[in-house]
Amino acid sequence: MKKFIKLTTLFMLCFSITVFAQSGKIQGTVTTTSGEAIVKTTVKLLNTNYGDISDSQGKYSINNLAGGNYTISVSAVGYASQLKALELKKGQVLILDFKLAESSSQLNEVTVSSEKRQEAIQKIPAAITSLDAKQIRDYRLWDITNLTAIAPNLFVVEHGNSTSSNFFNIRGVMGFSNEQAVATYVDGVYQFDYFSAPPLFNDVQSIEILRGPQGTLYGRNAYGGVVNITTKQPGNTPSGYAEMIFGNYGQQRYTVSLSEPIVKDKLFSSGSFSYNHRGSIYYNEFTKSGFDRREDYSGNFNLRYLPSAKWSLALNAKLENDNDRGSFPWITSYKDVYAKAYQVNTNNTNVERRNNFNTSLAANYYGKNFNFTSVSSYIDWHAYYEGRGVDYDYSPLDIISTAPDQRQHVFSQEIRFSSPSASQSKLKWVAGAYGFTQNTHMNAPVFSGPDAVQKDGTPIPPSTTTSISRGNNKGYAFFGQATYSLARKLDFTAGIRYDHETRDLNQYADYEQEPNPVVSSPKQFYKANFHAVTPKFVLSYQLQENMLLYGSYARGFRAGGLNTNATDPAQVPYQPEHSDNYEIGWKNTFLDNKLKLNLTAFYLQQHNQQISTAMDGINALILNVGEMHNKGVELELTALPVKGLQIDWNASYSHARYTSLLLYSTDAKAVVNYKGGQPINTPPVTSMLSAQYTYGFKGSKQQLAAFVRGEYRYLDKYYFDFVNGLSQPAYSLFNAKAGITCKHFELNFWARNITDKKYIPYGSFSTFLLGTPRTYGTTLIAKL
Repeated sequence: MKKFIKLTTLFMLCFSITVFAQSGKIQGTVTTTSGEAIVKTTVKLLNTNYGDISDSQGKYSINNLAGGNYTISVSAVGYASQLKALELKKGQVLILDFKLAESSSQLNEVTVSSEKRQEAIQKIPAAITSLDAKQIRDYRLWDITNLTAIAPNLFVVEHGNSTSSNFFNIRGVMGFSNEQAVATYVDGVYQFDYFSAPPLFNDVQSIEILRGPQGTLYGRNAYGGVVNITTKQPGNTPSGYAEMIFGNYGQQRYTVSLSEPIVKDKLFSSGSFSYNHRGSIYYNEFTKSGFDRREDYSGNFNLRYLPSAKWSLALNAKLENDNDRGSFPWITSYKDVYAKAYQVNTNNTNVERRNNFNTSLAANYYGKNFNFTSVSSYIDWHAYYEGRGVDYDYSPLDIISTAPDQRQHVFSQEIRFSSPSASQSKLKWVAGAYGFTQNTHMNAPVFSGPDAVQKDGTPIPPSTTTSISRGNNKGYAFFGQATYSLARKLDFTAGIRYDHETRDLNQYADYEQEPNPVVSSPKQFYKANFHAVTPKFVLSYQLQENMLLYGSYARGFRAGGLNTNATDPAQVPYQPEHSDNYEIGWKNTFLDNKLKLNLTAFYLQQHNQQISTAMDGINALILNVGEMHNKGVELELTALPVKGLQIDWNASYSHARYTSLLLYSTDAKAVVNYKGGQPINTPPVTSMLSAQYTYGFKGSKQQLAAFVRGEYRYLDKYYFDFVNGLSQPAYSLFNAKAGITCKHFELNFWARNITDKKYIPYGSFSTFLLGTPRTYGTTLIAKL
């Protein structure tokens, strides 16, 4: 028996030694260009759980690695991050030393997750703009309204002077119903309604803007593009900050963020909380007082667990509460919106309340033969109005108002399998499935007040008509995409996705005219099914190590819906929209990563556009009556011409026109084809130029530096109506910022729209809204 135990022990010892010997290792030192060790450098293998933090001598070590191809990421505060592709042989100990240049003298090598895996942005054959946490602070991006022109051909429609009423337009593609035209993702979770997407940026690590259809990997409503928002994830390095912001119009904003390892290398947590308050910009002539006010708070909380080197679990919860008094301060006259700037004359307070809760659980497995990802999510969104809601006669008279109360519950589940991180195969692939169920609740009372009259002047008795609807939408999708290396520098990508969706809606209306009892209309049931196939093809060629040329075709779709007020049953469902995008791109990095230049040319075709129109001049329905083509070019440039000076410039030109647009004309009293017109909210030229100079004081142990920054944003003329009658002339906005920063503190002063330019970010046939006037303030940040 003893002999057996000895033999068994000897066998296990030999087996362990063999396994250990077969494991590879990557180790080395991270220093400055002058040879000084950099402490607390994050060294990580992309698409794995493997990584390390450099010690006091700048040394790191990543152990127990299988042989294969990896990409290593090296980043430290104040230094330009680096990426390096490598091959680790079975059992090899690979020595890799890194010399990091200061961020003031070299650009970061950026990674993004647009292809559902972490990759270098300059290696991905697609038009992508990525903003990291520093850029988000530099641009002072607080919410999605600040993103206009941050990327080429990106326009944010500021719909109602409220936190939630904003939506994206990329390359002339935007939504005209509750379905988005640009899909918004937050930490891998799709936000179903543009009113429900978290618009406040809380502890955001990166924002990726993908231009053009992304239907293959992202599915429904990604037919104009995707805005992919990722919040900061906790790790081994403790970090945190507190931020206080004060400005004119009573602006106050407070943020606290903390990230801490609970169990080193195993369990990590982080949390952030923001409170924001802004006083009135608009003045109400009727009440002789301020009309609007913003007050909101938001939180973001993460718990991350690594049960082993192959598994990771991430639990995330987000909450948001918005109280917007004075939402929708619309003016009914195009002239008055300028002549009576920031003035309203209304008897309603228009108080909008909004609560949003998002939670998700992401599980990742990094295996020898495949990687696996599961993302489970739940969204609870509720928006409602106080009292009689929004004044729809925009006057001191009590004629008509409405106070919709909307709620959504959404469950979604996505699973993905992909090629292993260390794969040496010429084939890289990803495949998966997605499913969701969406329950909607809507109570929409319309109040007819004592001042309401008929066309002949006869008074209308005060009454309330409440439309009540309950919806249940379900859908599923299957998708796959693969990239094959045809030659050493030539890759071909092909992908396809199938989406299927079912919509059910129950609706009825209650009519109440005091003192009469409530009368309910018969309940109506609507149902429709939609499906879509979205392929993608890409051919890319690596001309040089830092030069990529590609051509691609991608198809996207926007989900269909239901017209609940259609008199013809055939017009109840409206069909999905589709878009085809043809694109060629040229990505370059020059001068030892001091200059980045990307050029893109595209041709986009939008089919079966959903537009609200009244074919009989009376009953407005959402119908598939538009066909739009857009062709254009886009440029992105980032340069470090001298140490400390960074210049970022993006510009775009597009020629968007309707090849067919069937709308009812009140003059002709018939349906007219308005082909040749320009899409609304689509400026042909957009541009954003920013320059920041940072001067670091040599020898400062606290890393003391001073900076000054300027931004110039230009938007060409754009139209508010489909017949191109009303427009916003071209305009420019100027922003500035200056301050000092050190290891643990930053103090800066900022100003936006310095010239106090008056412009209209949203308009229609009968309602208009001015953009934010000149604002200025100061920010104080304390950092751990």
